[in-house]
Amino acid sequence: MDTTDESFSPVIVTNGAYPVRCSEEVLLPFFTDESLQDAMDSQPPPASHSAPPALQELRLVLLGRKGAGKSAAGNTILGVAGGFESGKPTEECVKRRADVAGRKVTVVDTPGWEWYYPLNSTPNWVRRETLRSVSLCPSGPHAVLLVVRSCASVTEDYIREIEEHLEPLGKGVWEHTMLLFTRGDELGLVSMEQRILTSGPALQKLLQKCGNRYHVVDNRSKGDGTQVKELIRKLEEMVARKKGGSSHLEMDNTVLVGLEADGKSRARERRKKQRQMEAQMQRGTIKAALMSDGLQGSKLDAHHSFSKAPRRLPEVRLVLLGERETGKSSAGNTILGNTSFFQGGAVTEECIRQQAEVAKRLVTVVDTPGWEGGVAGPHLKE
Repeated sequence: MDTTDESFSPVIVTNGAYPVRCSEEVLLPFFTDESLQDAMDSQPPPASHSAPPALQELRLVLLGRKGAGKSAAGNTILGVAGGFESGKPTEECVKRRADVAGRKVTVVDTPGWEWYYPLNSTPNWVRRETLRSVSLCPSGPHAVLLVVRSCASVTEDYIREIEEHLEPLGKGVWEHTMLLFTRGDELGLVSMEQRILTSGPALQKLLQKCGNRYHVVDNRSKGDGTQVKELIRKLEEMVARKKGGSSHLEMDNTVLVGLEADGKSRARERRKKQRQMEAQMQRGTIKAALMSDGLQGSKLDAHHSFSKAPRRLPEVRLVLLGERETGKSSAGNTILGNTSFFQGGAVTEECIRQQAEVAKRLVTVVDTPGWEGGVAGPHLKE
C-alpha cells in the first residue's frame, strides 16, 4: 500500500507498542457501532520502534483454560515437538528449557481450569499447581502468557474467570502478563487487529488489563521461526519498559514457603498411602492362603513355592525384614488385625514379637529393625 497517496488516511491500531497501519476503507466494514470508531480514534501515537536489549535468559509461564493450546504453544516457542505432551490434559506443572534465538528460554506449562469455572469451583490441585508454576522459575518468570484461542468468545464472565485465577499470583501479575492468541490459522483472511476491533468491548477490556500486549501464534505451522522471534522481541521490550519496577513476577515468600511445606506434606501422605496399600495387599495374600484349605505344605522349598500337599497349620510364624520405612511395623499390625501391636511410624530398634489369632490360627509375627540404604551393620545382622 502506498502511504504517500494524499487520499490515504491512516488509522493506527496498536499491538502493545507495535503499531499496525490500515486504511479506513479496509476497517470500516468491520465496525459494528460508534464506540469502536471512538476507540480507534483515541489510540495513542506509535511508539519508538528501537530494538529492546536482548536477554540472555527468558522465563515464561503459560496459563489459561483447558483446551486453549498451552502445551502446543510451549512446543512452538521452544521449537521442540516433544517438549510438552499436547492433545491431553496437563495434570501438573511441567518445565522445559531450550536455546531459542540465542537465548536460554524456560517455559512452564500448567493445568488448565475448566470453562466458566470460578476459582472456588476449581479443584484445589489446579490452584496449587498455578501457584507452583511461579516457584519453578528461579527469581520468578519474566512474563505470564495468558493463552486464549484466537477465535474464542471473550465475555465479561470469561474476564472475571481469568481475574479470579490470576489473583493468587499477586497484584502485580497483570504488569507481567501478555495475551497469547493460539490457532492463528483459524482467523482465515481476518487479521487479529480486525478481530479486536469487531469482537466487542470485552476483548478490548482484557487487552487493556494486559497493557495492550498480545501476540498471535499458529501452533500448526512452525515456519522459519519468525513468529517466535517476534514474540521474544515483544517480551524483551515489555521487560525493558519496567525501568522502575521488577523485571519479573515476584511472589510473597510466605506463599512460597507454605507451598513448599504443602508439597512435602503431600509427598509424605503419598508414601503413607502407598505403605498402607502394600500392607493391605500383603494381608490379603496371607489371609487368602490361610482361609483356603490350609497352607500348601509345612515348609517352603528352595524356590519359596508351596508344595502341593494340602495341610492346615494350627500355627503360623512370620518374620518381617526390609529397609527402614518400608512399612514392616504397619504390615505386622495389618496381618495381626491390631493397630497397636507394633508402633508404626517409629524406628524399630530391636526385634519385637507379637501374637494374635487370625483365621482360627495362632499367628506369630516378629518385627525387625530395618537397614539403612541397603547396608546392614553388625547390630542389625545380630
